Amino acid sequence: MRWQAQTISARGVRLHVRSVLEPLAPPVLLLHGLGVSGSVLQPFARRLLPELAAVVPDLRGHGQSDSPASGYAPADYAGDMAELIQAELKAPVPIVGHSLGALVGMQLAASQPELVDWLVLLDPPLDPETRNSEVESVYRLRHAPAGELEAYLLERNPGGGELLANTLAREFRQAADATFETMLESGPFAAMPLQARTLVIQSDPARGGVLGDRAAAAAVATLGHATLVKIEGAPHAVHASHGAEVASAIRAFAGYSSADASSGPSL
Repeated sequence: MRWQAQTISARGVRLHVRSVLEPLAPPVLLLHGLGVSGSVLQPFARRLLPELAAVVPDLRGHGQSDSPASGYAPADYAGDMAELIQAELKAPVPIVGHSLGALVGMQLAASQPELVDWLVLLDPPLDPETRNSEVESVYRLRHAPAGELEAYLLERNPGGGELLANTLAREFRQAADATFETMLESGPFAAMPLQARTLVIQSDPARGGVLGDRAAAAAVATLGHATLVKIEGAPHAVHASHGAEVASAIRAFAGYSSADASSGPSL
């Protein structure tokens, strides 16, 4: 598996984009959550081969992409992704988005449906009764004395260990303040009717998932052409903790055969 990194201009913002070069496969756009970068999705991208080769941008204000003074609503990110697809991918593409990335994918599918083949929403924040408390805590601790954010992240996810906590802390500190401030000032977010076939993968609310059962059912009904899969015991970052189950659900939803899956890389 070989990656390339490049800088692409979208609506005047320079975006850092990682893409799988080898093995060759049709593209799938992977969109990360709030405060991190596309790098957190690279391990999961391996699981989508050999059928799909990931294109993984850092959203504006995140990672190595530019941080303009404003423009951090889902519609702003979606506008960037529309230009990326039109300029670089030149065809309708499937999109897999986690949390904030799910909102971006949904917004893009609603505003420019011709650009989206199918859509996967990983634990999207579409529950008006559930607000992700980690957003406020991480936003505050990003500017706290060294070590406090790392300790918080380790406590929230003890199974991830210190390496993961330290990595996430670096990512969160690198993101622009406005990315967090916009999310804290926005919402609640709601599902939109979409033309695209959509898979909603729900994490376990008891483990920190942000989509409750009633909200998940309501979202699927509103989306219109949607399927719901709940992964019991999965935290909000379901792609990281239960990557094999998520990839299997995506593969079944997209119509790839088990024979195709068995020919993929060893994971």
